[in-house]
Amino acid sequence: VFNQFDIDAVIHFAGLKVVGESISEPLRYYQNNVEGSLNLFDVMAANGCKKLVFSSSANVYGDPDSFPIKEDFPLST
Repeated sequence: VFNQFDIDAVIHFAGLKVVGESISEPLRYYQNNVEGSLNLFDVMAANGCKKLVFSSSANVYGDPDSFPIKEDFPLST
């Protein structure tokens, strides 16, 4: 994709996020979330792409009582 287009920014949404599954399949989650991200960052760097928007999961907020969830919303413990 970087060879075909002049990409100057990446939006990264490609992460697995099911908590129970991450406990039962930690290697799969590591390979996808950590190694996959590092591979993306390497390709970005090799192509001079320095802008990244990294999407986090809303799972960190638990089951909120109100919507929309804003950035200052308390995190679940």
